[in-house]
Amino acid sequence: MFRHDVKPDQLRKQTFTQLIQASLWPLALLLTAGSALGTGAQEAHAAEPEPFKFMNIHFETNASGCDMGIQILFDTDGITELSIEDPKDKVVFSSGTPVGMEDTHDQTEGFQERVEPPITELEKALGCDPSLDAISLAELFSAWPAGMYEFEATSGGVDFAGETRLTHKIPAGPVITAPEDGDVVPHDQPLVIKWNKVNGPILPKLGPVQIGGYHVVVKDITIPDASGPLQPAAFDVDVSKNETSVVVPKQYLEPNRIYEFEVLSTEKGGNQTITEGHVVCTAPKTPANCELP
Repeated sequence: MFRHDVKPDQLRKQTFTQLIQASLWPLALLLTAGSALGTGAQEAHAAEPEPFKFMNIHFETNASGCDMGIQILFDTDGITELSIEDPKDKVVFSSGTPVGMEDTHDQTEGFQERVEPPITELEKALGCDPSLDAISLAELFSAWPAGMYEFEATSGGVDFAGETRLTHKIPAGPVITAPEDGDVVPHDQPLVIKWNKVNGPILPKLGPVQIGGYHVVVKDITIPDASGPLQPAAFDVDVSKNETSVVVPKQYLEPNRIYEFEVLSTEKGGNQTITEGHVVCTAPKTPANCELP
C-alpha cells in the first residue's frame, strides 16, 4: 500500500589535473596512475548507501475524536544511527545505539507515533466537543510540511539512505453501517462489519484523495487492560479499496463478551483516518449493559 523511492547520496567525484605530457612519463608511472584511478572508482562505488527496506511517514487522523498526529515507520537490515530530515532540511527525528552495544542493539525496525492533538477545524466540521488543547491545521502542517523526508542511517561503516513523501491529503473516516453501536450479536455466527465507501477528504481543502484500502481491527475489551498469556487476540485485517465489508470468523467470538471495533481508510500517499468506538456484545449480555467498560 505504501510506496517509496530510494535516492542514494551523491558520490564524491575525483578529478585529475594533467601536470605534464604523458609521453614524458615512464610507463610504470602511467600504470600507477591508472591503478589509482581504478581504486578511486571502486571506493566511490563502495560508498553508495544501501536502501531502506521500507520507509513511511504519514498522518493518522481520528474522525471520532477529531485529533491528528504523525506516525513514522521504517525497516532495515540493522542500523546504529538514524536521522530523518523534513523538506526544509530540519531534523525531525534521530536515534542512536549505545557505544559498545552494536552487536545486539542495532535497530532493524522502527515505529513512532507522535502526540495527536485535537484539531479545531475537525472539531467544528465533525461535531466534537471543543478542547482547550486543540490546535489549528496550519500549526500542525507547519510543523510537518508536505514533501520528501530523507532517511539517513549507518551501521558498522555501512551507510543507508532513502526518502519518502508526506502529503496533506487526508481521507474521510469510513461511515460504519453495521452492526449498530451497542448491538448484541450471536457468538456462534460470523460477525459482518460494513461501511460506506470513502470517496473524499475529511475536509474539502484536504483533497482530492485516492483511497488505497481499508483496515479493520476488532478487540475484546471485556476486561479493561487485560494482560498476560490469557490476553485476547485482536482480529486485525487489511482489505482492498473495492471492499466495504469484512467477516469476523465465529471462532473469534465468545459468549458474554464486549467487543470494540474500528475501521480505517488509507489514502494512497499513506495518510489514514479512523472511525472508532463502535461496540458490540455477545449474549447473555443485553443492550442495557453493552457499553465500554
